[in-house]
Amino acid sequence: MRFAHAAILLSGLLALGLNGCGENSSGGSGLTDVGRGEPIIVDAVMAISVFEERPDGITDTFNADVNEQIFLWILWNNIEEQHTVEVSWFSPADALEDAPFWEESQTFTSTTGEKITWFYIDTPADTGEWFVEIHLDGLFERSHIFWVE
Repeated sequence: MRFAHAAILLSGLLALGLNGCGENSSGGSGLTDVGRGEPIIVDAVMAISVFEERPDGITDTFNADVNEQIFLWILWNNIEEQHTVEVSWFSPADALEDAPFWEESQTFTSTTGEKITWFYIDTPADTGEWFVEIHLDGLFERSHIFWVE
């Protein structure tokens, strides 16, 4: 019986030591299977330009006085049929329920299974934190946050 009490006390002290005293910890993880053959973004970056179909000057901060345009460059894989990508740009002035600052779409297919697409906006005067959302065939794929100074 004495051993059982000691084991319970030891496990309680060990748990307290591992979790910290009075601290609230947070975190988590997740996973999912990727559908084989499903179109997927291999890479997507923000850049100051696109040169010879490649992103040039990859960054997430743009200067309204220096950069004429802001580019979103996307490399797709598993493109076996026709798809439509829609990109929506949101300004710091936009509320979540507001229409985007700018929206554009492209319909594409590929003979190799891969495709590069890019979109751009003229660098706006509104400074602050912007974001751009990428949807493929109406489904959210990802978003990027960037800053205009």
